[in-house]
Amino acid sequence: MSEQEPDLHTRVATKAREIETELRSLHRWQQEPLPPERFENMGAFGSNTMTFDQWLQFILIPRIDEIVNERGDFPSGSMVGTYAIREFDGDPEGGTLQQLLYELDDLINGEPPETYEVIETSSQPSPPPESVTLGDTTIPEVLFTIAGILPQFEGDDLESQLQTFDIFLNILSPTVRPAISDLLLQAAQQTANPTSRKRIERAANAVRLGNAAAKPL
Repeated sequence: MSEQEPDLHTRVATKAREIETELRSLHRWQQEPLPPERFENMGAFGSNTMTFDQWLQFILIPRIDEIVNERGDFPSGSMVGTYAIREFDGDPEGGTLQQLLYELDDLINGEPPETYEVIETSSQPSPPPESVTLGDTTIPEVLFTIAGILPQFEGDDLESQLQTFDIFLNILSPTVRPAISDLLLQAAQQTANPTSRKRIERAANAVRLGNAAAKPL
């Protein structure tokens, strides 16, 4: 008789412990708690008041533990690994942690396990998160990924994500602008916040007209 496969709560709890272990091994697990005010108006993934590593430690992992202990339902559409693409760009130590976050998304979203290629990064300022050459006519997968999480952002966080689009627009062939504009419009349709939705729509129109998606720095 074969052993019964661990249930979802057990598998997610195990993945949370692996994420914690990796944070500790990278010396990114802090001993001191955050002050209460850091938990107010945190923004998406805590980006307004804490680092991504802190959000993983103080928000994500405790929330997972709470759901596991209560045998509750995990939120649908987990995109922690997707968000980590931007956070770990240029981080030479973030590859394993990003892989674990992708695996967490797969577990919660009910997707089959996938193997993700860990791209070596360097601390040098530089190329976009995917290898793209001047004049390319293929839209990099990372732009589809960022468009997928764009509806979660507001204000400066949204502008930061739009800046990533501009990085690629400066390299890709102008012929892909209509397609990228459509990608932004699709993201706008999925955005609940009216102000953010209008901002993304303006960015889409700007891209179609040959201008930048984000506001000037």
